[in-house]
Amino acid sequence: MVNIGQKHTTKSLTLIVVFFACNLLAMSQNEINSRVLKVGVYDNPPKIFINNHGKPDGIFIDIINSISRSEKLQVEYIEGSWSALYSMLENHEIDVLPDMAYSDSRDSLFNFSMPVLSSWLEVFSKKGTEINKITDLNNKRIGVLKASSQEDYLKLDLKKKFNIDYHILTYESYNISVEALKEGKIDALVANRFFYFSELCDDEVVPSGIILQLSELHFAFSKDTDLRIIEMFDKNISLLKNDLQSDYYASLLKWFRKGKTTIPGYLKVLIAILISGLTIFLLFTFILNYKVNAKTRILNQQNNDLIIARQRAEESDRLKTIFLQNMSHEIRTPMNGIMGFAELLQEQELPEEMQQSYLESIKLSGARMLNIIDDIVCISKIESGIMELDLKEIDVNDQLEYLFNYFTPETEAKDLILSLKIPPLSSKTKIKTDKNKFNIIFKNLIKNAIKYTDYGLIEFGYNTKAGFVEFYVKDTGMGIETGRQTAIFERFIQADIEDKMAKQGAGLGLAIAKAYVEILGGKIWVESSVGKGSVFYFSIPL
Repeated sequence: MVNIGQKHTTKSLTLIVVFFACNLLAMSQNEINSRVLKVGVYDNPPKIFINNHGKPDGIFIDIINSISRSEKLQVEYIEGSWSALYSMLENHEIDVLPDMAYSDSRDSLFNFSMPVLSSWLEVFSKKGTEINKITDLNNKRIGVLKASSQEDYLKLDLKKKFNIDYHILTYESYNISVEALKEGKIDALVANRFFYFSELCDDEVVPSGIILQLSELHFAFSKDTDLRIIEMFDKNISLLKNDLQSDYYASLLKWFRKGKTTIPGYLKVLIAILISGLTIFLLFTFILNYKVNAKTRILNQQNNDLIIARQRAEESDRLKTIFLQNMSHEIRTPMNGIMGFAELLQEQELPEEMQQSYLESIKLSGARMLNIIDDIVCISKIESGIMELDLKEIDVNDQLEYLFNYFTPETEAKDLILSLKIPPLSSKTKIKTDKNKFNIIFKNLIKNAIKYTDYGLIEFGYNTKAGFVEFYVKDTGMGIETGRQTAIFERFIQADIEDKMAKQGAGLGLAIAKAYVEILGGKIWVESSVGKGSVFYFSIPL
């Protein structure tokens, strides 16, 4: 029993230790992840630099970005010169400075990651300068990066090894040292092997073939940096370098491409001429094709317009022919009535009552013919465009009451109910319009309603809307088919209506009403159902 209890106790203690260890590990990882890692960035392309978009870039930046994604690190990049960042790392103002070569003196100041890249120093000179071996550096002016391993090597080792003398000039960045080389302020510059793959090493700057000091490049950490961060970097660098598909090798492939052209100058000129000629030819072809297509479109449009115009002209001629035939009938009918009743009046001994009846028939026939002539005169003025407006302020209610009294006898004669609807509180509704044309519009619409209504109601009135007055004439007549609700406003259309719908008249009333409404700045339309009646609307601006 005692042994069993001891085993249980040991097992429990083990579980507790494991539990606390896991918690401590998780807390430790969270602490690292929550910390912002300050990383120095200086100008040493393609290893590390600020690109044209103002963003850190290069091989070491690609590796840091890969590690930060994998470990969920927060990174802040600090830009500066190599010497300034070196001092900041020494003073614990930044945590990491990439691209640092190892040395015994630096080992006492910083902690280093495992090697990231292998490198060496190389001498570069201006094109045309005869520097091919180390002894050619004797008495030359050599530019190096300030506070770099190149400066230390040239000051301490190279002179002693090869017994040569030279003058060292230090620069804050490779950009400045390259400018000095091109301007003749220095004879050569010493840089790492990666300089050859940067944009700074252009056609004017050439490698001499002189190789110096092999070295390994690391991430350098300030002495107070948490060792777990350095271990994290080492772990990820090892994983990246052992995976040929990793971000590490993708970065090397990207940055180790030398984009220099080997096309001869004369061939460049020839290619440029050919491209220019081809561009001009294609442009000329495009413009010519565009003009041909444009003219073709214009001709097609003109042909379509001509076809439409011809069809309209043929339709207009057809309708006018029908109209003239109808006019001949419409004029002869009242004229025959006048002539016939006039002959009857010549007979002797006609009763007084019959004479009055004949005279009334003559009067009605004359009025009918006068209406036809008035319509023909109106449509002629509309066709010729010689219409004139006499705009004056009119009282709407007075005009509608006049029209009500005017048409009451005619509606009573057909046993129709005539109704006038005036909105409440509209006793002083006034509009500025042509009084004569306003009355003609209403008369044509009401006459049209009486003509096509055999029983029921005819109602007219108005409603005041925003900026205009909307008038209407409503009937309970035969109605209008949907397909003809636009056509009825065209000139001469009454003459073309099927016989079963045709009524006495020249077919000009609605066309005249439409023309007058549009001249007065309004619109006219109809809502109708066959067998249920129609409502004609028109608007006049206030």
